[in-house]
Amino acid sequence: MSIKITNDLLNLGTVQNVMNQTVFDYVDTTQKNEKAYGILDNLLHQVVNYFNSQLENNNGEIPKRSTYWPLFMDVAAKLVYFNGLTHARLIDLSDKEASLHVVEMYKIAVRCLPNPKTEENGEFLEEIQKSAELLLGESITLELSNTLDECLAQFKQLAHTYK
Repeated sequence: MSIKITNDLLNLGTVQNVMNQTVFDYVDTTQKNEKAYGILDNLLHQVVNYFNSQLENNNGEIPKRSTYWPLFMDVAAKLVYFNGLTHARLIDLSDKEASLHVVEMYKIAVRCLPNPKTEENGEFLEEIQKSAELLLGESITLELSNTLDECLAQFKQLAHTYK
């Protein structure tokens, strides 16, 4: 499935709906993690490709603030987490390198989350914390971003490595 770009903006509603439906159908309900990972990874690639095109159009600089980018980052953070979660369910738990890669995805998801101190995002952060600690078998500290620019800069780092 290809997500539409209209007026130079990625359709975040469609991204959110596909992500939510995939998580509900293949993660929460039937635990078809391979199918979920394939869909979510494809979706994440589309989001990253869109973001990279925005960077190219802006001479490599993160996009200027608007009402669109906090929404984008909220969806992107959750997509990064769910992509990591489905990946975690497919790896051999004794593979420390793979486990550390997934935990790094979790940390990126946290640093990409705008407004992390809201009640809704507090629950999301708790879920990420539990997922990371379950995977590693030890407690970890998650670092939050304080501004939208920090979130965008974090996603920019991911976007450069996730081509």
